[in-house]
Amino acid sequence: MADNGDAIAGAALFKAKCANCHTCHEGGPNKQGPSLYGVIGRQSGQAADYRYTVANKTSGVTWTTEALCNYL
Repeated sequence: MADNGDAIAGAALFKAKCANCHTCHEGGPNKQGPSLYGVIGRQSGQAADYRYTVANKTSGVTWTTEALCNYL
């Protein structure tokens, strides 16, 4: 998958749709959803100090750009 996104539009979309539940900066806290800092390359259900469902912890998904686009 090519990385041809628009960072400004993506930041606005994150702020509008995601930031109520997630943080995305280093050291950012978990909220209703886990911190997304460093999510690319991380296995699903592995963010520190966040309580995931069993399905999320055992899915075996490793977050790549493609996997995230499919999930979202």
